Amino acid sequence: MRPSIRILFVVPPLILLVIIGGIHLIAPHYAPSAIEAAGPLSAHRLFLPMILRGYPPSPSPVSSPTPSPTRPPVSSPTPSPTRPPISSPTPSPTRTPTRSPTPSPSATRPPVSSPTPSPTSQPDLLDEWTQHAHDAQRTSYTNQVVPPPWRWKWAWNGPDPQGRVSPGKFGLPRNSQPVTGGGRVYIAAGDRGVFALNNANGAVVWNWNPPGIRVHSTPAYDPDTASLFVLATNGILYRLNAATGQITGQFATGAASDLPLPPALFSNRVFFSMGNQVYAVDKSLMSLLWSYDAGAPVHTPPAYSPSHDLVVVASEDLYVHAIRNRDGTQAWRVKPTVRQPGDPGSSSNRAEVKNGWPVIAEGHGLVLIKLRLDWDALWNPWSPWPGDNTTMRNGLATRPEYQALFALRLTDGSQAFIANVGHGGFGDGGYLPMGPQPVVKRFPNGQEVAYVVMRGQPCLQEPCDGRWDSRLGEMMLDDTTVPGYQAGDMRFMQNTFFPTDEQAYLSMAGDYIFAAHFLVGIAHEIVDRSPSRGTGNNPILTRNLPHIITSASNCGFSPSHYCPDQLVEDATSAGPRVFPPGFYIYYGQGNVFDWYWSEYAAWVVSNGTIYFVSTDGAVVALEHGDPLSVQGVSEPSREASAPPITTGIDCQERPAIPYTEARACVGQVTAVEGTIRYVFNNGKAVYLGFQNPHQGALKVRILQPDWKAFPIPPERLYPLGARIRVRGQIEWYQGDPQIIVRSPVQIRILDPLRWTDLALGFRNPFGQLVEDEAGE
Repeated sequence: MRPSIRILFVVPPLILLVIIGGIHLIAPHYAPSAIEAAGPLSAHRLFLPMILRGYPPSPSPVSSPTPSPTRPPVSSPTPSPTRPPISSPTPSPTRTPTRSPTPSPSATRPPVSSPTPSPTSQPDLLDEWTQHAHDAQRTSYTNQVVPPPWRWKWAWNGPDPQGRVSPGKFGLPRNSQPVTGGGRVYIAAGDRGVFALNNANGAVVWNWNPPGIRVHSTPAYDPDTASLFVLATNGILYRLNAATGQITGQFATGAASDLPLPPALFSNRVFFSMGNQVYAVDKSLMSLLWSYDAGAPVHTPPAYSPSHDLVVVASEDLYVHAIRNRDGTQAWRVKPTVRQPGDPGSSSNRAEVKNGWPVIAEGHGLVLIKLRLDWDALWNPWSPWPGDNTTMRNGLATRPEYQALFALRLTDGSQAFIANVGHGGFGDGGYLPMGPQPVVKRFPNGQEVAYVVMRGQPCLQEPCDGRWDSRLGEMMLDDTTVPGYQAGDMRFMQNTFFPTDEQAYLSMAGDYIFAAHFLVGIAHEIVDRSPSRGTGNNPILTRNLPHIITSASNCGFSPSHYCPDQLVEDATSAGPRVFPPGFYIYYGQGNVFDWYWSEYAAWVVSNGTIYFVSTDGAVVALEHGDPLSVQGVSEPSREASAPPITTGIDCQERPAIPYTEARACVGQVTAVEGTIRYVFNNGKAVYLGFQNPHQGALKVRILQPDWKAFPIPPERLYPLGARIRVRGQIEWYQGDPQIIVRSPVQIRILDPLRWTDLALGFRNPFGQLVEDEAGE
């Protein structure tokens, strides 16, 4: 907290200049101690921009009351969810999860128009990716493989025929995946509703976009009824004719949520989350079979286990719920983590489950639940993470607050083992969003493993610290699949490098593993996972498959979008990065991902086609064929607006604009005013934010090479609560406007008392996040 007593006198300007000038002579650049004082860094932990000069060559071949499930009559379309009080105590910090006793149903079961599906009643859909994460178990795995070579098939909502950003391009909601069925591709598009594309050429077949309806959740295609099930943010589940987009039925919940909560389809049922409730709806009658009250907002979509006939979700209060599909009653309810619910931010004991989803490992009777932890978990409990499983497991047992992935038994919700998976995601400035979810693969011999983004040393690049220790990994689900490894152990894999604050999202097709990074789609084939492999020095071998980069200009534009030698990112503030050969989406367009940032990219394989959804919302389709041939052309969006590079508004007419108007001035040099609410040094840049958290508003970034231009560390020069005017060119950065500041002359502190504080001893010397004395 800032001291409440000040010495009220004004230092004459000349004396102030002498004070600052003297300090600058004494400390013209940062000593290691100054860096360390800025946050959880050490002198050697300077985050240099990731510059790849090349890439690895391809190798040769809590006991609590049970909430009663609400079960209104089938004829009631709109149940009224009620929230019971939560009287569960906070769990003690142990590995043992808190579990509710199995209840007896306390309400009369409504008439059920269709029977509970048997575990064998699911049709064979291995050739189609029909719902989010492929199936109701959310495995993100398909047996279908599209063998290389691959060629460009079509692109939508991305490049024009010359590789430029197409007019009318827009971003997609977070977690939006394409799903297929009936020869079409279906895409959730936020306030633009849902698009259906022709799978042959990417042309728009229909766009369902009723006024005022937004769709943030991946839809689910049902081949039995040739229908598309769409959950909108207004809490209504719509059934559409998949060929025409016409509404053929709907079910209203009376709740609403902006989260991505894609429905799950299995047999005759549609499972989905909304508000505090989980619903099972008959897909033919669109009538309620049961609803379950979780007692708190449900923050994940459901996953379904056929062998246990359970629906699993996680709620905002960090409880995991298993619901009996036969009647909607609770089988168990546990809180596996010792952390408390809430936005974890840069440093806290809080965690979130939103923007993730449960993953069922059916062969082992497990559900895997991923948590979002705080930024400081990059550095704790290790930096870098250890290279052996015993150290990882023992450390996480001692420090359970750093367990980021939980493996729970479907029988009772108890923790089956410690998963040696460290926290990561992709974000910046003290903020990491939810990281990648596991993939579960079942082998023909019945064995089952999970593929994850792990952490461990040796790092794939230097410096080897908490930001550089991520890589792909194979996680054991038992003690017998690979000799010498036990459940929860990690086996290291060879892969294209990405940092821990840029972790890639995963999916798989056969032996092909796909990693969706914010600027590149990484693709490998696993060629040797024999028992002798899996250590850091002898990893599981992979070979490179064609990668996909957002924008490149190193090989000349071609309608094939193919670079046969290497992919070089267009120059950015982080410098160029080099990747294996493959395809570029845009040609010479720079940081397109910053303009339309969604924090998410994805690979999907279905119907003989590979789909890549980039962070900017472009959808690229690849198919088997000569990569230098051209099968189709890019299909521009049908909208009639311009990409958000500039707005045409003259923002220089006023001396300064409020930070809330900065989005209208992107591309222009102007002055912006606001009060600093967020200050953070992550070693790569100092962030000054006008709201906390800083996401969603203009931010000021002072990059590490420019710190020497400031008399003292910028995070101390511009403290919380100071009102400033900053001048510079407004650009896009991760979907928000930013101004890069290279000199202190660009920032003027508008509160003269702040200058007095600076001269008297540099208030808030450690750049920590503290509250303003007025409570602001």
